[in-house]
Amino acid sequence: MGKPTDVRPIGARLYFLPMRARIPVKFGPETTRDVTSARVCVRVEDRQGASAEGWGETPLSVSWVWPSSVPLAEREQALQGLCAELTKAWARFDVWGHPLEVGHAFLERELPRLLDQANARRAGREAMPWLAALVCCSAFDLALHDAYGVLHGVPVYSTYNARYMNADLSAYLAPDAQAVAAAPSFAGKYPKDF
Repeated sequence: MGKPTDVRPIGARLYFLPMRARIPVKFGPETTRDVTSARVCVRVEDRQGASAEGWGETPLSVSWVWPSSVPLAEREQALQGLCAELTKAWARFDVWGHPLEVGHAFLERELPRLLDQANARRAGREAMPWLAALVCCSAFDLALHDAYGVLHGVPVYSTYNARYMNADLSAYLAPDAQAVAAAPSFAGKYPKDF
């Protein structure tokens, strides 16, 4: 059923920004000074048709998210290609809820499929790892949260509670099946409680 504060993404834009570090950074065997940042704008709408845009950005730290002997330029191009696919997927992702709920649904339903497709296009070459896909997706998630706060005129961190969220943390966190009987329960708990 949802809440009147629920949103869904209705548009997304992507920009790549070259950045140069003041000093070289070493990740594993690679040393780099240059990194491309993915800057994303996501537009959301609520159930009443009001909309807002939010922004998110993350460096595509290729050496960190995909350590490999594959040339850095090839890996960076693959990450940028996935970001372009994510832009299309987020713009048409028709799921309503709080950004935590929408983002979780995207990670569960869309991101694995998009990563599989990206890796299928790389047939015969090293597959892009899950961490790389998560980092590419993080800019969109940040923008989604930002848009939600902008739309409701509140700091987004003040929305991690029952007033705004449809589900408590037990929807995302469950005790390990091997855990002792005294394992913590997240029923009735929200991020604001921590």
